[in-house]
Amino acid sequence: MQPLGPAQFDLANVQPILIFGMHRSGTSCLAGCLEELGLQLGNVITSSPYNQKGNRENPDIWPIHDAILSQAGAAWDAPPIGIVPWASDHVTAMQRFLDGYRHLPEPWGFKDPRSTLLLDGWFSIVPRLQVVASIRHPVAVAKSLAARNGFDEERSFSLWERYNREVLRWHSLTGCPVVDYDSPNYEQTVLSVATQLGLGTNRPLMFRASELNHHSVCERPPESVAALWHELLEIAE
Repeated sequence: MQPLGPAQFDLANVQPILIFGMHRSGTSCLAGCLEELGLQLGNVITSSPYNQKGNRENPDIWPIHDAILSQAGAAWDAPPIGIVPWASDHVTAMQRFLDGYRHLPEPWGFKDPRSTLLLDGWFSIVPRLQVVASIRHPVAVAKSLAARNGFDEERSFSLWERYNREVLRWHSLTGCPVVDYDSPNYEQTVLSVATQLGLGTNRPLMFRASELNHHSVCERPPESVAALWHELLEIAE
């Protein structure tokens, strides 16, 4: 990857909103709801086979995140063990990516579950970054990954644990909001989070629909991740 030139933003002062969390854990829904409340997401995917309303992600961010993970010998589905360093060309590429948001009115932001593994680097280049996480029952996530990726339960629960330990870590470091995708009070929670993030709350929330939740569960999580799931519910809004 070659350097792409200087950024136009003063990244020390911008406050973008980044939605993070494990794949298949409601990050798309949370991003879509916050978009309805005024968050500018830019050029995002609005429809896909496994997200009827789209994953609300700017695909330009994927190859940068993938390159950072790859240089560490990792991938979204083969997570690194520790903190992932960003090379200078990755920083430059991400600065250029962010420069694409200059024309948007504030507040603006973006979403990619891969960022969950890379937040140390994100905060090093955007120190005033605002983050909000989405969590989901591990069994529901495993069922969704089985349907989309063909992953077995052991692999899915391992991925779920790795990503959500990062959610816990960043909540402890920043106090960031954590939203439970299956909460019966989901809409009220999103409105509360929107207030914390400086978004409006006087618009109707239409993005979340029950027919989009294909893998809701009411069973107990497996013992290997039950304690972590309890910890996550304790910190959820």
